[in-house]
Amino acid sequence: MQYDEKRSKTIAFFNKHFFNVSFVFLVGILVIYIIYETGHFFPTFLYMSAFAAMMITAKFFIRHKALKHLLAVLSYVLFIFVVDSHSLPYPYYTVVNKWSVLTICYVLLLENILFPLIAGLYPALRIFMLMPEAKAGLYPIGKVIGTANGQICFTITLVLIYQLFGKVIIERNKYKKMSITDSLTGVATFAHTIETAKKMIQNGNISILITDMDRFKQINDTFGHVAGNKVLIKVSEFLKEETEGLERIIGRLGGDEFIIVVKNDGKNERVKNLGEHLSKAIREKKFVIDEELDPINLSFSVGQANSSPSDTENDIEKLLYKADINMYYNKCKNHRLDIFTNNKKPLLPKEGFELLNVLAEKDMYTYVHSRYTAQYAAALAKEAGLPDEQVERIYAAGWLHDIGKILISSDIIRKSTTLTPEEYELIKGHVNYGLNIINNLSLPVEIINCIAYHHENWDGTGYPHGLAGESIPFEARILQLADSYSAMIIRRVYRKTLSPEDALNEIISGCGKQFDPNLVKIFVKLIQSKFKAA
Repeated sequence: MQYDEKRSKTIAFFNKHFFNVSFVFLVGILVIYIIYETGHFFPTFLYMSAFAAMMITAKFFIRHKALKHLLAVLSYVLFIFVVDSHSLPYPYYTVVNKWSVLTICYVLLLENILFPLIAGLYPALRIFMLMPEAKAGLYPIGKVIGTANGQICFTITLVLIYQLFGKVIIERNKYKKMSITDSLTGVATFAHTIETAKKMIQNGNISILITDMDRFKQINDTFGHVAGNKVLIKVSEFLKEETEGLERIIGRLGGDEFIIVVKNDGKNERVKNLGEHLSKAIREKKFVIDEELDPINLSFSVGQANSSPSDTENDIEKLLYKADINMYYNKCKNHRLDIFTNNKKPLLPKEGFELLNVLAEKDMYTYVHSRYTAQYAAALAKEAGLPDEQVERIYAAGWLHDIGKILISSDIIRKSTTLTPEEYELIKGHVNYGLNIINNLSLPVEIINCIAYHHENWDGTGYPHGLAGESIPFEARILQLADSYSAMIIRRVYRKTLSPEDALNEIISGCGKQFDPNLVKIFVKLIQSKFKAA
């Protein structure tokens, strides 16, 4: 791995600097060669130093094309002046000479082919001017003609090869850019983003953020896919603007999801709160997708995961999973419930947390719903005067109460239309499935009771045993009420939800039928007091 990385860096350095180093080297060779050929250090050294200075300045410090060409012409005139003022020969006996090297220098210096052609063909013309002397027998006429033709062929071939090579490099870079760039939005592909993340994490901590558009299907259905594509482009531009100045890469996961990998040294508060900032900023912005349409509001859910110092490139997949979980959690949750939010972990064995990870991967809605069920159940248990130990156990039960659904088909769990009788029977089976799953975890009886009886109704119409009234364990009655309230207000991507107030009215209407009347009174008072405090 280290060898491959070192080799890749070496190749990248070679591709970037080879031509520049070659240019400087050849200019230096010319300076030394001309000084040597003249046999006079002064003033040849001054002239050739000026020649080299103009060439190097034109190559590395001048961006304006006209000025670059002017310096090229001046340096060429100076070179000819030095050659002619010292009566240096125009050799007819070899093609590889100072003029060949000079032609290569101008090929490397200028993007057009005209000047390098002139630079290379001029000495061929001067060699042809030796023809009268050759006819008089002063020079071998065949060598004069052959050398002139060779110089011409060398110049044309050199220019064509360099031009062809340049096009190959352009096409290669174009293809490489296409392979790492999303064709629609212009951000990086997912594969390239992950490769970059693996390099970034080797140099310090990173944060990975995943964004997922809210109601994007509705945008496509309402305005069409062309407008939907424009929205994705606008969102990618928004992400670039909002993360400008950070060391980051933005990529597209596919569909309406984007990924951001950003360096996180732990000192930058902007990175720490980036997910919340992006989520808030996009809601405050108006997007114009068509001049003939009114600006629209957009929103997306953001999940963020931060690496630890011990994480390596092999942990990128783990961070992606965490960010994905966090994103879906934020997409599902109702922000008005934050008054109950706490990050306390339930008192569960290691196997219990592994089961929750499976549940999150199976169905994020059920995972989020379980989290809030646990919180509401714990709040109600505490308000009902139960000791802290029982409150903790009810809290843990809330997390696990629907664990049996991991054995039910996702198509049934996520079905947005009415369940068939057969499907409903399968759903009811999650109670027994859950009991079987936790059978070997040695959990307290309160947790087992919650899982076994949280669908029993006060009037005896529930399942699986049809228990009624006081025969239903108290902790199960608490969990049932919290479970129902949470299910009504937690937002599903594909299903409408009730407002907290409407959900509370449903709880009141179920008093004495589905729910324990005394617990309903306590719960209503609890929720209303929380809303007033908020």
